[in-house]
Amino acid sequence: MNTNEGDKCRCGGERFTIPAVRTVERADGLDMAVEIPGVGKDEVDLHVDGRTMTLKTRANPQNPAGFRPAVREFQRTNYAASFELPEWVDATTVKGRVENGILSISMQKRAEVQPRRIEIG
Repeated sequence: MNTNEGDKCRCGGERFTIPAVRTVERADGLDMAVEIPGVGKDEVDLHVDGRTMTLKTRANPQNPAGFRPAVREFQRTNYAASFELPEWVDATTVKGRVENGILSISMQKRAEVQPRRIEIG
């Protein structure tokens, strides 16, 4: 699962930014944190097809009437990234949530690869 933080790409004539991503493996799954500042949950499109997970966002650049920014530290942008999921991930368990500019994605390992305690008789 590799992305190049801050890179730009063009897809079908549109311009996208590859977001910064942090991935952490847990004993029973995988967690990802994707930075998508200024993007709401209704603007996120997350798909899984086989072992490929694709993320695209569409930022709505409209500002409220009379809105004039005094300082602009970041510009709303469209984000896109594609990730190859490890074989041990159960793709049917992928879940996402957007909060405070971070898309949190979690997924579980397939049951047969999760650690388990063996009872000794």
